[in-house]
Amino acid sequence: MSIQSRLVASLTIVLIVSLAFGSALTYEHVLDKVRTEMQAAMSVGLHTAGNAVDDREEAIDPAKRLRLVVDDFNGDRHLRATLFGPHGEVLARSQLLAPDDPAPSWFYRLVTAAEPLRTQLDLPFAFHSIGGMTLEADPHNEVAEAWSDFRLTLIIMAVFFTLVLALAFWTIRTALSPLRDVCDAFSGIGGGDYATRVAPLAYRELEPLRYGFNIMAARLEGMTTQNRALHEQIVNVQEEERAELARDLHDEVAPFLFSVGADAAMIRQFLQTGMGDQVGPRADAISDAVRHMQRHLRDVLRRLAPGALLDLGLAGAIDNLIGFWKARRPELSFGVDVTEERIGLPLDAVVFRVVQESLSNAIRHGQPARIDVRIKILEQRIRIVVEDDGSGFSKDRGPNGFGLAGMQERVRSVGGVVTIRNRASRQGVIVEADIPIGGKSSLERSEASSISA
Repeated sequence: MSIQSRLVASLTIVLIVSLAFGSALTYEHVLDKVRTEMQAAMSVGLHTAGNAVDDREEAIDPAKRLRLVVDDFNGDRHLRATLFGPHGEVLARSQLLAPDDPAPSWFYRLVTAAEPLRTQLDLPFAFHSIGGMTLEADPHNEVAEAWSDFRLTLIIMAVFFTLVLALAFWTIRTALSPLRDVCDAFSGIGGGDYATRVAPLAYRELEPLRYGFNIMAARLEGMTTQNRALHEQIVNVQEEERAELARDLHDEVAPFLFSVGADAAMIRQFLQTGMGDQVGPRADAISDAVRHMQRHLRDVLRRLAPGALLDLGLAGAIDNLIGFWKARRPELSFGVDVTEERIGLPLDAVVFRVVQESLSNAIRHGQPARIDVRIKILEQRIRIVVEDDGSGFSKDRGPNGFGLAGMQERVRSVGGVVTIRNRASRQGVIVEADIPIGGKSSLERSEASSISA
């Protein structure tokens, strides 16, 4: 059941109960009114009839006098007078005033007693020979009047409750309209339309909801844009790594493969021509070429998957990485200050990737003469600084253009932060990363938040 239906149903139940309670009170009032009116009418009738027959000296014709008393009650609204003979026969009976708008029979039975109120008049002795006279209360007119009041009250209450219900329905529908807008906006977000925003709402109480939704949508939109850019950057980095790997294999491995093939051909030729004494130097050359290719391939594998390298410790892995670049860029000067403390393999891998990516970007894009690498542990946090004296960032191309998005995302996944900026006093770039030791990864944080929710 919807909120609107539940609220309207609850209000309808309250109004129906109120109507029933009001009807019960009105019914009790009608009962009391009819009973009181009948008793009052009977009292007045007895008094009037008693006064009419009390003067015995003037009763020259008692029978006529009693008939006149009965006739006096003709047209009365509440009492009927009946004159009985000595043997109980009816000699005369007054006629009641008929009600203009009689009450329904069911209502009459509901508000009247089973036996009508009837009283026999105590006549003087002079009238005993004639018979007797009774007064009977007839509530038809009073009930008709009560029915008219009761019906009017019910009509007023029904109209009032109908208007209240209609007003409440309109108010609830209007009040819930902003919530429907928010629900539609959530549906848009669920469908992937992160540009959805909720317009200002008519009710001040709902403004925090609108503000929170728009903030959430803006963040989701920003994250989507960032993820898209990150994906594109990852693809570009993969292409660059493939191209670099191809260049390494072409420049470092291909010549030695060619030399191995050439030396093998020479060995075959020497064997065919009987120059066996020349085979040894060619075989040694092949062994040297194979060892060189093995060392180079080992370096490539370490760059691609540093896990085995990190088994020797972070400091050793960084030294190997520096050695790799020194072998290829002997003109570069490196300053290394790395803690010897063991941090743990997951964080070691993150720290290694930060240094690896920072060195790679500095050497590829900055043409530095010196690079300093500093890694310290301060108050349960890992502080990483990679500083070079290269050309730095241009105004048109900021840090995001140098393939550092993946590194930033990797650090954020373990609860850390990365700042990349030009050096203020001189040329070059500073990459600073701050990673908490023992912090939860993004996956662990999302799982914890889902469990707490």
